[in-house]
Amino acid sequence: MEIDPITRQTIERLLAAIESRDLRAIRTVLHADVTWQNVPHPPAEGREAVVGLLANILCWSDKVQWDVVSASVSGLTGWYERLDRFWLDGEEYAVPCNGVLTVDRDTQSVIAMRDYVDLGEWRSRVTPKLASLAARPAAEVVARHLKAVRTLDPVAMAADYALSATLERPGARYPDWYAIADYFASVPERLAGRQLIFGEVEATGPDAAQVAWEMTGDTGSAVSGRDLFRVNEGRIFHQVTTLDEGDF
Repeated sequence: MEIDPITRQTIERLLAAIESRDLRAIRTVLHADVTWQNVPHPPAEGREAVVGLLANILCWSDKVQWDVVSASVSGLTGWYERLDRFWLDGEEYAVPCNGVLTVDRDTQSVIAMRDYVDLGEWRSRVTPKLASLAARPAAEVVARHLKAVRTLDPVAMAADYALSATLERPGARYPDWYAIADYFASVPERLAGRQLIFGEVEATGPDAAQVAWEMTGDTGSAVSGRDLFRVNEGRIFHQVTTLDEGDF
């Protein structure tokens, strides 16, 4: 039978989105009623539940690469044998997977994923690392975020935020991970021709930290302020930016 190119294209869009670690891109390739099952465990049901499942490891990964070992497509179904590779704190964790993906042709989105993987063996290796990341003190989480800010990569900047995080700054409020990532996408243009200098990260409690910063421009004009962060289980869930003077 003739292979429908939409099936392969949709699946490969999802794989590329996963490798990008951009939850916004992943969300656009998932059907609203998508299910994702790591067989034989119960499935995650619905787009937000599936994004949350993937975010558990994608957001803490410095790099993600899903190597396709073999792939075949028939109708609206694709069979993809993969080696899923994640780099956490510079260390690679890899797991073989066999996925059966179903595509909804009308929306050109993935509506079902059944992934066959030895979760017991995988979790025995990766769970201790994820637990150590979740146990980091607030100051360490914030320091990692500031390192990402220096790269001007919006996905890296948003990676340490919880899905339900809120970022507040004068005149604006960003109520979730997606809105925060969109805001960070505007940061490179906002910082064009300016230098951003952070002070030392100060721990203000086991789950809170703050940092002062100053931004200077080519004209000598300066903007300064302070960011206050609240952290839970290794992720920023609330940030408030206050400005001493000016704005950017």
